[in-house]
Amino acid sequence: MIQCRVDMDEENIISTFASTQFYGDPDAFIREYLQNAIDACNTRAAFEWSWGTEFLEAEEADALNSMRDPFVPRISISYNSTTQRLVFEDNGIGMNAKDIEEYVAKIGVSYYNSDEFASQQLHYEPIGQFGIGLLSGFMAARALLIESRKDKCVNTAFNVTARQDLQPVTAKWIEGAETIEYITSNREESGTRMTLVLRPKYAMQLTMHRMVEAVKRYMLYQPFPITVSYDSNSVTLQEPNHISDNPFADVIGIISIRIVDELMEGCIWIYNSKHKDMVGKSCLYQQGFLIADERKNLGLKPEWLRHMTYHLHLKKRFLTLRLARDGVADDDRLMELRRLIGHKIAEHFVGNELGLNQYLADGRNPVLTEYEEEMKLLSKAVTIEVFLKGRQIELPVDTVIHGYAGKTIRIAFLTRGMFDYYRLNYFMDFKHFQEENQLIVFEKNRDLFCQLLAPYRRSQHYVISDNPGIIYDDMVADFTMIKSVVPYRFQYRLRPERFGDNSIFCMVTNTQTGTLELLINEEHQLSKMLAPVLYHPKVHRMMEVIYENIKQRIINAKNRWNKMVDFGGSFVDDWDPKKVATVSCIWCLEYDFVDLVNDYIDQCLTKKERVKLGLVGFTFHREDFISWWFTPRK
Repeated sequence: MIQCRVDMDEENIISTFASTQFYGDPDAFIREYLQNAIDACNTRAAFEWSWGTEFLEAEEADALNSMRDPFVPRISISYNSTTQRLVFEDNGIGMNAKDIEEYVAKIGVSYYNSDEFASQQLHYEPIGQFGIGLLSGFMAARALLIESRKDKCVNTAFNVTARQDLQPVTAKWIEGAETIEYITSNREESGTRMTLVLRPKYAMQLTMHRMVEAVKRYMLYQPFPITVSYDSNSVTLQEPNHISDNPFADVIGIISIRIVDELMEGCIWIYNSKHKDMVGKSCLYQQGFLIADERKNLGLKPEWLRHMTYHLHLKKRFLTLRLARDGVADDDRLMELRRLIGHKIAEHFVGNELGLNQYLADGRNPVLTEYEEEMKLLSKAVTIEVFLKGRQIELPVDTVIHGYAGKTIRIAFLTRGMFDYYRLNYFMDFKHFQEENQLIVFEKNRDLFCQLLAPYRRSQHYVISDNPGIIYDDMVADFTMIKSVVPYRFQYRLRPERFGDNSIFCMVTNTQTGTLELLINEEHQLSKMLAPVLYHPKVHRMMEVIYENIKQRIINAKNRWNKMVDFGGSFVDDWDPKKVATVSCIWCLEYDFVDLVNDYIDQCLTKKERVKLGLVGFTFHREDFISWWFTPRK
């Protein structure tokens, strides 16, 4: 067996990690260098606190530490427009020659992930973890100068196995260079000074405002003073750790849920449909730094909510970040955060489940989740309007399910307009309809109801009545055993899969919300003939014209048509959902409509094409359409 060594092009790897192609935002290096500075300061603070704790009780160690001058972290960002140099400086833990060689010069190796750091057992969880952040500076700079001095606290900390070299060091890293040059220097203060020699193009665009806004955008708060300077102008940023509430939170109909626990802090805001224009931005922070905003769809909003935003801060390293720190890995941790958010919302509505009803999605998209707690909340929160025992009432889905426990029932789905039309015009048949269906469900939350009924649906189909205009959905629901909806979250049907009568080629229902919907019966013999050849341009265009003519005749039923009209594509007018669609279909087709369609098919396809496409017997008959669609014979 022949083997070859796997290797990487170092120059290509370094240039990739130091580009906007990797980070996206050209200011991302400001975030990376701030994180390094904060880690350095917090690590020094943790080292100083740990001094003496290896041989003293905690209270004694605290007392001993209190006798020393407390460490006051400082970070500064300064720019000199004359020299075009940008400087990041901190008074943190600092570096020595060993750190330059083992961590700075080795891409992908981080001191904070090393055994050396772990052995100290410090009371601090670092932000840095990938060991590539320093490279980001080359997005804006041609060279990097590092001046640093290791702080003496590393030689007195817990579990010291080897005394650290405290000699200060100065290192020079030129863009594209394969080596980092360093020498011993005379720096006196502990900490690190990073000087970036900016590229002219970036330097021309850099302003005081841009630097300040970058700090504010990436950081939720400044835990200690961060001084930003541009030439002689200077400002110090230090905002407390807080997340302000939504300015619209006191508007009636907007719910604000405050969260403060060991893992996270912040707010969740839930809006009803009336306030969709007030829906703000979502932001997610971890360890004080922005990791995702509204541009990244993390899937943290429960599927069953209409509108929700959040402003959340994860206090510790919880989510798995992408290498560029501009997003989150889609893994179990993200799913766990989604579960926790759902739990917080469910917890808020305990005892007031019906208050959630106005914030729910319409159910046309999937709303069922894998979280049992949320599904129980949803079944209590979703209310449907029904006709039951001679009166119209509104009930939670949970009440319906438990009310029919141990029984198998038939449920009819009608719009309110269809219900009133049926009862008024066909009273005797309507009584028979009532006797057959134990429950009549109107349109409110109908799709949500169908999803929540997934465990109980035994069958569902369309019923096309002989009474003109009467079409509805009929479902058989089996409540002999109360079940969890969670295992059935992919098995629901919003509409019947089949027609009640397979001899009908097409129909419309009363569930239109926009453009008139024409349903084609896939089990019809003509549909089966069409299915393999719909790709053919002539066949596709031909059927579009036929469908369009049917729709236009329904919409404009009062106008008589004496020919097929080629509208040149889809031309359906917006359908008024207040109309009873199936009633508008009564007498919508001229009695000779079938003949017009067949003549049009002959014009579109030659006999040879019919034979080739398998459409020799493709001919419409009146029996292929609902009988009451046709005008009576004169």
